[in-house]
Amino acid sequence: MTEPRGQQPEMSVGELARRAGVKASTVRFWDEHGLLRSRRTPGNQRRFDDVSLAQVHFIRWSQDVGASLDAIRGVLHKLPAGVAPNREVQVRAARCWREHLDQESRELRARYRRLSEPWVSAASAEA
Repeated sequence: MTEPRGQQPEMSVGELARRAGVKASTVRFWDEHGLLRSRRTPGNQRRFDDVSLAQVHFIRWSQDVGASLDAIRGVLHKLPAGVAPNREVQVRAARCWREHLDQESRELRARYRRLSEPWVSAASAEA
């Protein structure tokens, strides 16, 4: 069957997973947790479009830089239905997540410095 001009055929879970380089179970998990938007066939099978493929690439990149699934979901839900995350979305998300990583880095350095401090128990402080 031929798709109408300009319309891409939909992908199954397995096809999306193969094209994106992830496991099918990962695609199902992200769909069930609201990171992807699928269409269900009358037989209740999930179908995805090219927007979903772009979303999977965005999710993988986001996870690689340490973003939580909740943060990623928040970004994806701000996009209108049918609009794929693009470079502008990536730049805006990176700016936000960079601030979060900077804060985590400051906290980690402070904890690291505390490793060098002498430990004093309450019992030895009273003596």
